[in-house]
Amino acid sequence: MTGLLLTSLSSVWAKEVNFDEVLKNGNYMLQIGESEKAAAFFAAKVKKYPSSGACHTALGRALKRLGKLDQAKEEFKQATEVEPTFPDGFYEYGVLSESDKQWTQAAQAFEKYLELKPENAQRRTIEDRIQYCKGQ
Repeated sequence: MTGLLLTSLSSVWAKEVNFDEVLKNGNYMLQIGESEKAAAFFAAKVKKYPSSGACHTALGRALKRLGKLDQAKEEFKQATEVEPTFPDGFYEYGVLSESDKQWTQAAQAFEKYLELKPENAQRRTIEDRIQYCKGQ
């Protein structure tokens, strides 16, 4: 019961936090090529906000830049599980699933991304990726 209550509270808490602001410094570190520092920064944010898809996705992006693709993919997957309404986690998970030739997972992740973010400027390209994955 306590675990359920904490999970519910952390989910509510995650929705009230401005994660663009929380992650701003780490995103800047990524922009200037300081991926190790960014990964450490984002890992601390994941510890503080474990129910945040944005934090898990940010850590995954830093790990991806460092070439730690399996760890990155796990963070993206975690993002989709802890916050199933956060679209970017699904996109990133789809990208790495596609590169691992896990076609079904990739197609499902891309479809969920488009469901959550239907007005995406890259919609047609992502739809093409879905069809490609389904054809494999």
